[in-house]
Amino acid sequence: MKKQLTIFILALSFHVSAQQWISDSKCNSDSAKIINEAISHIANIEQLVAVGMAKAVLMSDNKCECAKLVLAAAASGNQNFGSRKSKLSEINTKKLSAEEKAWYDLLVATTTEEDDWSETYSKAIEEFPHSPLINWFSTSREDWNTYTNFAEKFPANAAAAYNMLAYAHAYGEIGDGPDYDAAFASLDQLEKLHTGPNSYDSRAEIAAMKGDYETALSNQLKAFDYATSSSPYQYNLPVYWRKVNESDVSNGLIEAQKNMQNAILEGSIEDVTKYISDEFALVTGDSNLGDFYNFSIDNIAQDQDYTWNSFDLRDFKTHFSPDMRTAILTFYASGSYTFTDSSEEVSYSTRASSVWIATDQGWKCAHANWAPYKNGTGIPN
Repeated sequence: MKKQLTIFILALSFHVSAQQWISDSKCNSDSAKIINEAISHIANIEQLVAVGMAKAVLMSDNKCECAKLVLAAAASGNQNFGSRKSKLSEINTKKLSAEEKAWYDLLVATTTEEDDWSETYSKAIEEFPHSPLINWFSTSREDWNTYTNFAEKFPANAAAAYNMLAYAHAYGEIGDGPDYDAAFASLDQLEKLHTGPNSYDSRAEIAAMKGDYETALSNQLKAFDYATSSSPYQYNLPVYWRKVNESDVSNGLIEAQKNMQNAILEGSIEDVTKYISDEFALVTGDSNLGDFYNFSIDNIAQDQDYTWNSFDLRDFKTHFSPDMRTAILTFYASGSYTFTDSSEEVSYSTRASSVWIATDQGWKCAHANWAPYKNGTGIPN
C-alpha cells in the first residue's frame, strides 16, 4: 500500500505547477513540490484542494511538518470555533525550516488577541524579503495596488493576485469605472499560471455582475464539475440558472399560485401540501382584514357559510430577490360568492401578494396577503 501511495505522490509531484512559494523546506523534494502547489491553492481560495494535497503528503512523508502548516492555514483562525490554533500546536517547530517557521509565526499571530501582527510580519519580511509566501501577507483589498506590486515582483506566483485584480477591475476600483474586459484579461493571466476551480467561479461571478448570466452559468458549472460533492461552487448554480431562465421560473411560480389557490377552493389537502413547506409556516392575512395566522390543512376543512360562484386570478407580476431564492408575486383576484342562508350574491375584488422561497424540495409559499381592492369586497368575517 505504501509503495502504491509513493507512486501516487511521485505522479502528483510531476503534474504540479512551477509556483515556488517556499524555497527552503525540510520536506523531501517531491513533498515540497506538492506543498508549494497546495499553497497556490490556498492563495487561490481553494482550501479543500490544498487540504487533500497536504493529507496525501503526510501519508507518505510524515516528517513533512510544512504539510501540517498547510492544514492549519486552511483552517479557521476564529478563537470561538476555529481549529487553526490547535493544529498549529501539533507542529514540531524544530523540524521547520527558518522560512517555514516564519510562516508558522504569522499563522500563530492570526489566532491571538494580542496586537503583535505588525511586529511579527516586519520580522518575517526583514528576514525573507524575497519570499513570495511572506510577501503575500502584505497584500490587501484596502490597497489594490498591493496585488499589482506582488504580480510584478513575483510573476510566477501571481495567479491569486490576478484573481483579486480581476475583481478590482470589475468593481471599478482601478480606473474610472467597471472594466469587465480588463477583469477577464486578468483571469486569462491567472489561468496561464494556475489550474483550479476558483478561476471559473470568478469568471461566473464577474459575468453575473456584467449581466451575462449564460456565461456565468457555463463557468459555474465548470467550477462545480471540478469536484461535485459538497462543492462550494454549488451555491450560485441555481442563481445563474434562474437568471438565464427567469421567464420560465416566473411562469412556473404563477402557475403554482393558481394551482394552490384552486386546491384550497376545492378542499384538496394533497394538492395544497405540494406548495407548503414542513420547515416554515405559511403566514396568511385574509381579505376580511382579520388577524394574520399560520395557514394549515385544518383551515381547508373549516365549514363556510358561503359558496364560490367564480374566482379568477389575473395581472401577475413577479419580483425576484437579487439571489433568486425568494420571489414576490403581486396579482389581483375577482369573482363572486353566495351566502348559503340568504342566497345573497357578493361581488369579490381583491389585490394580493405572496412570497415564495426556493427550497431543496422546490418553491414553497411562505406568506400570502389579501385585501379588498379599491371599493371591492373580500371574504366575509
